Amino acid sequence: MSNYSVNEYEFNSTYVRYIILNDTKKVFLQLIPKSCNAKVIDKYDNFSIDGQFADCYDFFAGSLCHIHLAHHNNSPYSNSLKLSDSYDDMLFKEQKLIEEDGRKIVETTVISNEGYSVVHRLINHTGEDGFVVECVFLNNTGKDVQLEMITSASLDALSPYNEYDSSENIYFHTFRSGWATEGKHIVSSIAELNLEKSWGGNFVSEKIGSQGSRTTEKYFPYAALEDRNQNVMWGVQLYHNSTWQIELSRMGKDLSLSCGIADSNYGSWFKTIKNGDSFSAPKAHIAVVKGGIADLSDVFLKMRERERVAYGEEGMDIVFNEWCTTWGKPSHEGNLKIVEKLKNSKMKYYVMDDGWFDGTIGDWVPKDSAFPNGIKAYTKDLRDRGIIPGIWMEFECTGVGSKYFDTQYDDMHLKKNGKVVVGVVNKSRKESFWDFTNSETYKLLKRQVIDFLKENDFGYLKVDYNANIGNGCDGAESQGEGLRLHLEKVREFFKDIKKEIPDIIIENCSSGGMRLDPSMLEVSGMCSFSDAHECIEFPMVAANLHYLVPPCQLQVWNVLKPEFNAERFAFTISAGFLGRICWSGDVMGMNNKQMQYIYDAEDLYEKVSDIIRNGKSIIYRTSDLTNFRHPRGTQAVIRYSDKDDRALLVYHTFENPDVLTFELNGEWEIVNELYHGNVEVDSKVTISETKSIFGNVVLLKRRK
Repeated sequence: MSNYSVNEYEFNSTYVRYIILNDTKKVFLQLIPKSCNAKVIDKYDNFSIDGQFADCYDFFAGSLCHIHLAHHNNSPYSNSLKLSDSYDDMLFKEQKLIEEDGRKIVETTVISNEGYSVVHRLINHTGEDGFVVECVFLNNTGKDVQLEMITSASLDALSPYNEYDSSENIYFHTFRSGWATEGKHIVSSIAELNLEKSWGGNFVSEKIGSQGSRTTEKYFPYAALEDRNQNVMWGVQLYHNSTWQIELSRMGKDLSLSCGIADSNYGSWFKTIKNGDSFSAPKAHIAVVKGGIADLSDVFLKMRERERVAYGEEGMDIVFNEWCTTWGKPSHEGNLKIVEKLKNSKMKYYVMDDGWFDGTIGDWVPKDSAFPNGIKAYTKDLRDRGIIPGIWMEFECTGVGSKYFDTQYDDMHLKKNGKVVVGVVNKSRKESFWDFTNSETYKLLKRQVIDFLKENDFGYLKVDYNANIGNGCDGAESQGEGLRLHLEKVREFFKDIKKEIPDIIIENCSSGGMRLDPSMLEVSGMCSFSDAHECIEFPMVAANLHYLVPPCQLQVWNVLKPEFNAERFAFTISAGFLGRICWSGDVMGMNNKQMQYIYDAEDLYEKVSDIIRNGKSIIYRTSDLTNFRHPRGTQAVIRYSDKDDRALLVYHTFENPDVLTFELNGEWEIVNELYHGNVEVDSKVTISETKSIFGNVVLLKRRK
């Protein structure tokens, strides 16, 4: 008789398996591609009641949700709270399938003898290949408990295709980040991470995350585990705008990949759950694919289509931002001259960046010298020309020199250990942080931001954010919880702006791309891809983000200068086709021929914008293209349309370009090129450019 049972469900391309161990009542989740189901090895018959084989910890049962309570013993890991006594007491109670509103939900309840429980909800929306996961902790113990760790999602018993640990075949995928270096894809073998199983069954956990209020400062909240022998990849993606963590843990022969709020060890987070109360972990997305990182990322990005549609922006309209034009000196007269220069452009949004106000951030008093007739007169002039006016603000902070930086407003600002938190931006300026959980702060910011935008008829808001609060702040039972509550209110404020001004488009910016987590993009129309404005590596950063951000939300700087030669214009303009075009630069000095580059690009952009909006991207690079500051080689991004009948090829050369060749998914031919390049297309693409610093956009169609 088998020592385990399996509850299995079929969703699109995936089998969902719940493994329930009969003796211990442990339950954990497996996602299996349908095409690889026959190769799964079930290893659970020899599982004993104490949770392990007698010899050297071969197998540990996973969990739908890993938790740790403060009154329990810690786990055997040195840096993780998985497998603590809180886990040992979690037993399967019941499971049910719910069908409602175009989605199916598998709801599973696990409960402890003490009375606490977790409800795990796996949600599949019709037509999607991935899953939303929601975990709710409930306390019915008769006393208050302190929750120190809860995962949003966990995929355990990986890889189910391997009888042994097979560390040489398993690879961990992460996306590193940094200022103007966002989204670098890093692949490490399990052996390189020192996560292979030792003879004694070691407990090792690789933990990554970003700490504080800039959620993609170090990593993006997305990771994947690849079994190269089977060409199968599992992934987790977290929706959380505060300190977070992803853990890859060795559990005997298998691995556990989980994500969630950073725990008490990593994020100074714990929360008191009163008897009878509950706590919902941030939601997460999980998926499995037969294929590679491009296939897995495509599943996650297509799941975010629901959020994008709900936000309400239609089309792929072009933006102009004057930051790299006036460099902090916008004015009514000067902006109108730029708009007049661009009168033949298809630009819809004109964004006035930093420098429009007197003093520093926090007061938001427009400069009379720059806007002598007031801001409303300026926005009316833009509206009369058919342009939607946009404005830059960094409303979450107050800078030195602002009246609100004064000590009399300390109680409206975040504190840590009783002292106002002051963030430093590149050592050039200091900022304190408004406390969004303070109702008086919220009222003030409604007047300063929402009412100001309404009264002056702005239709676009660029929200910048340049300092990091750090790992926590006062205001709750732990500093990590104080930070979570504050940033939850920040996110609500973004939603309130949209609620009060339904037609407004909010651009999410944080020193460029330091806050590109899915939860913030869920409440934004667009995002700044990076602060990589004029540097040569910016097409590489834009390409990186195709696996992390829907390209239709990805606003790419296209900074143009009159001194550019034809190749450099091609290089810069082509990168705009990797997302949403954001023109900037010294357009006032450009001649008619140079301005025509803009108009020609916009004509093609209009024809291919549906592919950028809805498609699947794959990134290719020559092997020498690894150093982003001094790039050498050739890069290409191929983006297939949703109907798979057209494709958009965007490629760039850097120093010492090399021939780049890659296979296509069938026979294709060139329909249009933005520039004349050395590219051949049939069942594969061959790029043979010899020019350094060159770019091109090529529209392809499938041969019948």
